[in-house]
Amino acid sequence: MGTSEISREVEYSSYDQSKVHDFKINDKNSIKLIVPPTVYPPRRDTKLLLKGLDRIKLKPGHLVEIGCGSGAISIAKALEGWNVTAFDVNPLAVVATKGNSEAAGVNDRVAVEEGGVGGENWTLPTNADLVVWNLPYLSPDFENMLGPMEEAALTDERNRGWSEQLLDLANVESQNGTIFVLLMNSDSNPKNSPLTWLRKGWSKRSLAVERVGDDTLEVIAFWRPGLGCESAYLEETKSTMDEARNLPKCGWQRIRSGKQTSGRGRRGSIWHSNHGDMIASWSVQLEEINRWTPGLLQVSIGASICEALGVQLKWPNDLFWQGIKCGGILLESSTYDGTIRIGVGLNKNTGEIDGVSYSGWKEYFSDIDSNEMFKIIDAAIGSILDPTPLIETSENIQWQQKSWAKLSELLSTGVTVKFEGNTVNIVGLCDTGSLRAGSDSSEYEISDVDDFSITF
Repeated sequence: MGTSEISREVEYSSYDQSKVHDFKINDKNSIKLIVPPTVYPPRRDTKLLLKGLDRIKLKPGHLVEIGCGSGAISIAKALEGWNVTAFDVNPLAVVATKGNSEAAGVNDRVAVEEGGVGGENWTLPTNADLVVWNLPYLSPDFENMLGPMEEAALTDERNRGWSEQLLDLANVESQNGTIFVLLMNSDSNPKNSPLTWLRKGWSKRSLAVERVGDDTLEVIAFWRPGLGCESAYLEETKSTMDEARNLPKCGWQRIRSGKQTSGRGRRGSIWHSNHGDMIASWSVQLEEINRWTPGLLQVSIGASICEALGVQLKWPNDLFWQGIKCGGILLESSTYDGTIRIGVGLNKNTGEIDGVSYSGWKEYFSDIDSNEMFKIIDAAIGSILDPTPLIETSENIQWQQKSWAKLSELLSTGVTVKFEGNTVNIVGLCDTGSLRAGSDSSEYEISDVDDFSITF
């Protein structure tokens, strides 16, 4: 930023006096913040971000805040025992955070520096446990109130969103164990889509959501599945589902194979796979998923994968693209070793088996290899089940709603649904994962796929 912009910032800041904000950090405590003119004050989005952070149950460590403003989040977390490194591109915000930290008695835990994403030679600290950013978006409420520095800090970058630029910095090995928490406004800013992170292999979990005016603000946590712990890999195996029995009984465990010779589908059917396909299985401890019914878990995993790939879900466990199957999901439980195994198979190329066509991800996604596809699927399943990050999981009702939304995409395309020989309308998804259906004279709950068919 040039000398003229800095001069204008100083000029704008002289139009008004600093204001004192009483920022409530929990039910009992609040902090007083002195906010200079043109520096973004704590608002509803700041409170929403703090609410989301409360769902992360990590022991205090090193937190990095990007765009600290007046220091509300940094000071609140420092009061909890976190050591904070705070950044802002606006020097007035840097001064405000330093002063407010000293007034709150946490200046020994809050280091403040000028800079941020997109700055020349700026990089993320490599030892951060948690990186927090209220992603920039400029609210109409602040027109004619901000100087050029603060306006630049609160407005998204023209060509690539700040979220994508942060993702570039996150996609280095030194950040594999870091959790990123972003407040995103994807309604008015598609460049802030969380799918960008999911499709680069980052699991995601919603922590808090609020509707503010015409915008939906959402606090989302992102992390590498298993916090960077690598999956097991075999060049060839009979079945990854069988191999998953031998995985360790702790953490986020999964195994993939370059070739599978005796794969199986639902009820013992044969799952055909070719070289280059994505074949993998996950082993999850029963205590991690005892709040789920198997039916809802299966359809929720399908919904999460479909969201990542942009394909449709056919109840209960088939993935479809334009009316043609492109993948499948299998769940098996073992009471003797206390695990549930999840198998996923995805075709890379289109083809035909016994006169039945199937689709491949080269057709609906991109020409990536099976390892890159595995990272996306791993992130999608990890978003629901990965126990390694100490983050509260989403309520079942949220996944029930998401699953119904994905199922509805296929059901709304003019398909014909039959149950026990009768044409029915699917009207909802039960909390068990069964379908609710109805005809002119009867209501049904469909739990057995053998009595159910869809004609495209």
